[in-house]
Amino acid sequence: MATAPGQPGKLGLLPSASGSYLLLLHLPASLETQIGRRRRIVFAAGLYGYAGSALGPGGLAARLGRHAAGAGRRHWHIDYLLPHARLLGALAREHPERLECVWAAWIADRGHTCIRGFGSSDCACPGHLFLLDASAGAFIEEAQRELAVSWHPVCAV
Repeated sequence: MATAPGQPGKLGLLPSASGSYLLLLHLPASLETQIGRRRRIVFAAGLYGYAGSALGPGGLAARLGRHAAGAGRRHWHIDYLLPHARLLGALAREHPERLECVWAAWIADRGHTCIRGFGSSDCACPGHLFLLDASAGAFIEEAQRELAVSWHPVCAV
């Protein structure tokens, strides 16, 4: 069953260990929305990838469960976009170190469009959100092969 924009989904069984993840989400129509307190961004419709880490209590299961549920206080930039998008799933890898910046660079190296300043307020990266010019299936396969991640779908891609 596909998750409509703004509806919570459910990711498959995830480890409670620390790790990093790449959310894949589909924005069905262009959108202009407030991100945080100071910035408005115009998003084109399409497939997006967001690099994040889950190093706190509950690890990947807690963080990705929170993103999939779509509930709670808006804390991260992605919390402002998720209510408008359909979460397809997450590519995840257990690892004690923060890999999100490495993965954001990996996505950028493949020519995908970086949404500057999104999700990178605590690092020197240009951004952690990308408009992807690949199909979801092709992106998932490449990431699994090159980043040693596992796919946890919410809905079929």
